[in-house]
Amino acid sequence: MADTFFCLDIGENLIKLVDTKLVVNQLDVQTMTYTEGEMNFFSSEAEKIIENQTSRIEKIINSLKITKKNVAVVIPDSVTYSQILQMPRLNEKELISAIKYQADQFIPMPIDETNIDLEVLNENEKENTLSVLMVAAPKKIIEKVQKVTELAGLIPESVENELSATARFFSSFYKTFSPKTQGGICIINLAYNSTSLYYFNAQTGLVLKNHTFNIGYSLFIKELQINLNIDEKKSTDVLSLFNGQETSSVAIRPVILPLLKEFTYETKRFINLITDTYHSPLVQIHLINDGFRFMYLPVYLQESLSIPSNLLNPYSITRKSTVTETYKNSLPLFIPTIGGNLR
Repeated sequence: MADTFFCLDIGENLIKLVDTKLVVNQLDVQTMTYTEGEMNFFSSEAEKIIENQTSRIEKIINSLKITKKNVAVVIPDSVTYSQILQMPRLNEKELISAIKYQADQFIPMPIDETNIDLEVLNENEKENTLSVLMVAAPKKIIEKVQKVTELAGLIPESVENELSATARFFSSFYKTFSPKTQGGICIINLAYNSTSLYYFNAQTGLVLKNHTFNIGYSLFIKELQINLNIDEKKSTDVLSLFNGQETSSVAIRPVILPLLKEFTYETKRFINLITDTYHSPLVQIHLINDGFRFMYLPVYLQESLSIPSNLLNPYSITRKSTVTETYKNSLPLFIPTIGGNLR
């Protein structure tokens, strides 16, 4: 596990790198870092974008003096399509055939232009069923990701999305973060341009349902820029420090409130769906990724939904080192990347 490879997380706006392994229920982090990526990497076909992204990856690898060549790659949920399916217990060949036969119900693009990956999450011998995570991505996206990693001198061992990597992380540590919890857990993956919601069974650590929508961290930043006439850096600083109390002459809450309400509405719809489906209360909300830059978001969610909400920070399960101390407060950003190391 991660002895021969590290994880490269090519996100919507950041490139994140983590080399860690699990030692006696603790994360032994060798190195981690992040840098800005090419904003149009997933949407543009321009060769210059690929060249620039390659250069950025090479730069962080060289700066950290990483000698490993094998890499597990994580890509955004927003460029993939994910579905958690309940299937009869079949052998691998039969399972692939059965899911491909149904795939056009879940994937809004031609199957021959799509890469489909399956992961068996759980086998229920009593009911003779399987819980299967199906992740599909456009072949062009996978080819681009493979190309940029290979151009950077790396060997891509795998490509998975944030849902898959985060599910592995939470399944490994759910007893630590949700001890003796009866009910369900929602993880909110606040990314730059989008947000993904993951519902986990708190007793098994298994992901049961997911939903992605197009409200991300950047929308809150843009609202502040436009309405307060400040630049991106100032907007980022303002949002990170805002705790719900207006401490300056600039009123921040009225600016972000409409977007907060829309964000909460999407979250509440998801919660209502899982409550109706599983007849189990949601007892905890954890925020990850860019959530660490938006400290007021879990406060607002808790006030609006009456569900305990906080940042999911893996600091308590890491071996202390200069690396983990450096990123102590921003570790929620790396949870999908850490999950990629736990393959």
